[in-house]
Amino acid sequence: MVGKILGNRYRLLELIGEGGMALVYKAEDSLLCRAVAVKILRPQYASDAEFVERFHREAKAAASLAHPNVVNIFDVGKEDDIDYIVMEYIPGENLKDLIKRNVPMAVEQALDITRQIGEALHHAHQRNIIHRDIKPHNILVTPEGQIKVTDFGIARAISASSFTQAGMVIGSVQYSSPEQVKGGVVGPQSDIYSLGCVLYELLTGTIPFQGDTSISIAMQHLQGSLIPIRELRPDIPVAIERIVEQAMAKDINQRYPSALAMLKEINLADSKDYRKYKLINNTDLPTQTWESVEDSEKPSPEKRHRWWKWMIFGFAISMIIVGIISVIFLSFTNHWSSNRVVEVPDVVGEELVDARQILKERRLNIKVINYLYNSEFPNGTVISQQPAPGQKRRASTEIEVVVSKGLQLVRVPNLAGKNQLEAELVLEETGLTLGEILVDSSPEYPEGVVIKQLPDKNTQIEHGASVSITLNVTSANLVKIPNYIGRPLSEVRAELGPLGLMFNQATPTPSNIYPEGVIIDQRPLPYDRVPLGTAMNFIISSGPE
Repeated sequence: MVGKILGNRYRLLELIGEGGMALVYKAEDSLLCRAVAVKILRPQYASDAEFVERFHREAKAAASLAHPNVVNIFDVGKEDDIDYIVMEYIPGENLKDLIKRNVPMAVEQALDITRQIGEALHHAHQRNIIHRDIKPHNILVTPEGQIKVTDFGIARAISASSFTQAGMVIGSVQYSSPEQVKGGVVGPQSDIYSLGCVLYELLTGTIPFQGDTSISIAMQHLQGSLIPIRELRPDIPVAIERIVEQAMAKDINQRYPSALAMLKEINLADSKDYRKYKLINNTDLPTQTWESVEDSEKPSPEKRHRWWKWMIFGFAISMIIVGIISVIFLSFTNHWSSNRVVEVPDVVGEELVDARQILKERRLNIKVINYLYNSEFPNGTVISQQPAPGQKRRASTEIEVVVSKGLQLVRVPNLAGKNQLEAELVLEETGLTLGEILVDSSPEYPEGVVIKQLPDKNTQIEHGASVSITLNVTSANLVKIPNYIGRPLSEVRAELGPLGLMFNQATPTPSNIYPEGVIIDQRPLPYDRVPLGTAMNFIISSGPE
């Protein structure tokens, strides 16, 4: 394959990776003069039409992600029975290679890597994209130490396909969540469980569960007890051990509700709490002892009596002098302090107890005027203050603050059997929003009602988050979306009506590749099956910047 040119622009240079599903080549993009990575499906996958269609669809959905910790997808194509994805080329190594060389890692480094992966997952989950196969092999590390998560959506393409292979496991069983092992609904919290497994390995150098077969490992994810990190590595702070345990909770309701919630705990543990626990772990210092004085060195009783007499007299005189000086000093200090002007410090983001101490050191008082839910500030930290930092105020002024109650969690309602409008109203009453709307066909439900939802009912998630639904639509009322990318919008609009589709809106954006008026992206995605009457949204080129 080396030397082959795909899409009339990607020349394969060298094989840089092999997986069970695909081969990865470093290639040169002759159009943009840059190095790229090209992932090519193995023949046994490329021969399955259903899998290839879903593979392309998931890759295009993942291409909508734009985050510094996600490997960018530039193009998806097919040529001479070769199905391929063009991605950002990342020089360096994968996280598994780094683990083999450098474990157990320093706590700060392990948390930094986990934080970057978590930020990539948070970005994807906000767009209803679940990774499903978070493991060190799918996490790349640049020479500068930046984390890049790859293969978003690919595991979904495999698990949804009718194609199976003997011994094939969807996702890596060493990092699979209990719901994945059981074949249940997989949502954002499945990625969080897998991230907890990765953090466990970074800190201990071993995977959480081990066994002779994939089945034995899978059963441990379902029923086995996790060896506490501090038994393997006693220097780990308690706060960080608890993060791993909550991320890897077998009960999804006890797990972090979102990647953002886990990130906040990591940031907290990596800052003040970490230093506090570090201090606690290092308090076993040697106790100083004093040698007793030999009898021969002790003064005689008579000398000791005269010595105590003069000491008491001197102490009394000293106390009288100190008292007089203190009265004079305090009178002066109180007068000066009451008229002193100080600069208001910044206490936003500080824990309430720390904010109180910071203000006290400036001779200012604190007044809590409200407690509010807030997704950006951990529970017990200051959200806002008045007067603002930097202003001048007299000593003893009260600084009014609002304190965070932390993340507001709500329980996902049961949407099964409801139509789209009813589902949207129920979500709105709960404080949630309607996310992606998918369709499927099931004879067990009436036309147009919800048959699946993600996250599942009773799952606790962040207030304001979205819930995706799948509506029951008979095949006769479904239309397969064509691929309009690269075509002029003026032509495409005329084709929508005969297909039973509607035009909704077109958003222009600059492009140095596509001519003005040509479609760059579309929603629904190409090859989606949607109900008749679905409205189409397009992103079109407005020409070069």
